[in-house]
Amino acid sequence: MASRVGLVATLLLVTGVLASTTAARQPPTGTAMFVIRHDARLCPSPRCGGYWVALANGARTRCADGLRHLRCYAARAVDAKGNPLGDIAEGALVRGAIDAGQDDLGELAATAVYTPSGRSRIAGGYYRLVDTGIRCVRAPCFSYAATQVNGRTRATLSEVGLTLARATAEQVGRARRALGTADGLYARGLFVLRPKGGRAFFALRLFLRAPLPRA
Repeated sequence: MASRVGLVATLLLVTGVLASTTAARQPPTGTAMFVIRHDARLCPSPRCGGYWVALANGARTRCADGLRHLRCYAARAVDAKGNPLGDIAEGALVRGAIDAGQDDLGELAATAVYTPSGRSRIAGGYYRLVDTGIRCVRAPCFSYAATQVNGRTRATLSEVGLTLARATAEQVGRARRALGTADGLYARGLFVLRPKGGRAFFALRLFLRAPLPRA
């Protein structure tokens, strides 16, 4: 029997309407949001063992060599002052920039880290979700705003669903509180039409703000 999450994901894909999106682009200067993967290759550090960095929602990422690749190698991660950081969680979202570093092997200068939470099979794009504070006397009430990470696509929402991510109750509580902050909540998931003209975003992975890991 298909899992409940699998059935819901199928339902979203069949009856839902994904917001129209364009591929995200990396700005020529400043920071962007990247997805981080550990480099599991076995060779002498720092040529191996760092991070694979990919632009969230992007098809290609501009690396330290100035060229665009599917992903970029960064030998290390540092903070805004160049101090080395400790281990960044697998699959985390990181706000930062890719630089050449001291040895031209690539370096990720991070200003914020958002660690992934949840156990569902992930699908859909990365979005920043914010509770706008709008309240209505009748439904549907479009009280939330969704913005494509690294992109320009925007949508208003009448509902944000967090439980399908299968995160812990504490993590879901933190995610709900993040919705009401200026930073908002970062999540990966799908859009779906709701009854009476509503539009929802169902998060399948939550990304919660964490302190920069110190070496």
